[in-house]
Amino acid sequence: MKKIFLTGITGLVGRAFVTALSQDCGDDVKFVCLTRKSPVKSAYDRVKDMIKDQCEFDGIPEKFEAIMKNVEVVEGDITSMDPDALAKDPVLAGVNSIFHCAADVNLGKDLTGKTFNINYNGTERMVKLAKLVGAKEFHYVSTAYVAGKTVGRSMEARPTCNEFNNSYEESKCKAECMVRDCGIPYTIYRPAIITGRLSDGMVLKPLAFYRVLEFMAKLKSHHCAKEGISPVEEYDLKLHFNTIASKRVYFVPIDYVQLAITKLFQKEVCNQTYHVTGDSPVTVDMIERAICNVLRLKYMEISKTDSADLNKDSKMLERFIGDLFPYFSNDVIFDQTNVRKDLGDEALAWDYDVEKLEIMMRAFFIKNFKQVDWVSEILKYTEK
Repeated sequence: MKKIFLTGITGLVGRAFVTALSQDCGDDVKFVCLTRKSPVKSAYDRVKDMIKDQCEFDGIPEKFEAIMKNVEVVEGDITSMDPDALAKDPVLAGVNSIFHCAADVNLGKDLTGKTFNINYNGTERMVKLAKLVGAKEFHYVSTAYVAGKTVGRSMEARPTCNEFNNSYEESKCKAECMVRDCGIPYTIYRPAIITGRLSDGMVLKPLAFYRVLEFMAKLKSHHCAKEGISPVEEYDLKLHFNTIASKRVYFVPIDYVQLAITKLFQKEVCNQTYHVTGDSPVTVDMIERAICNVLRLKYMEISKTDSADLNKDSKMLERFIGDLFPYFSNDVIFDQTNVRKDLGDEALAWDYDVEKLEIMMRAFFIKNFKQVDWVSEILKYTEK
């Protein structure tokens, strides 16, 4: 039996992994989850709610009670927990596997060092805890973007890049190298930009790219209201995305991430790294077409220019979501050798096209803008 000490249960990957592995292994797997309490909920209640939501999302609500009986919760935080004290907690007795996916996914400036502290120092504490409890394996959810500013092929091996776009990439890269050197057998998983599942576009916790969709919808609503125009009509925002348009943006649906990590986890741990990115990147032009089709916008300019030449809205766009621009302009190819070897080509037999991008975007607006009448109306219009 595996007894897993897990961080990041409240994130997309953590909760999806727990329900999927429980489905595969039943009572042969137990979890101890390190989780913070909130101002209104205990750590246990937070975990309970997360697992319940994930079971409903996965279409297995009847499995919730069976999964929860194999889940224990320790209240704490990876940035403040004391590994020496925690290792003595009776609830950790018998822990033989670590699954560490808690992270701060802040792609902007890290002025206070919070992101680096969570991602690097938090991993340092987890490695120490793993040694204290005698864990036989360490599973680390990294990111494909430890590749930093790499141009060309990024291999599933020790990262070699020393140039990064932000503290998030650098902290995850250094934390990954720490795991590699800790002396405990490891598996490292590197997801790319996680989006909604391929079938219906739904996602429990929209992050990163979804900020672009929210910005665009609110900006259109603002301008149409100001000009007395119905936002259901086609509109030209006259936006300029001040970045180079990449032909390889790695969107990866959460259901693929869930399946890939769960299956790879169950293989023998042998110091291996996997790009959980898929092998079907989309182009920025495809993303732009999908956004414009869904929100009824005229196509926008995407090219690198002097910021001084941008209009007010384009400058605001750059200020609010400019931290995402490197991921829409990079020129990296994520190698899939290890994934193909251990999961087979069939696991990669999916792709994104404009239609699937539109499904993903509509799902976001349906769930998060359901009280906005014009959005509901425009979605019915564009779906036709």
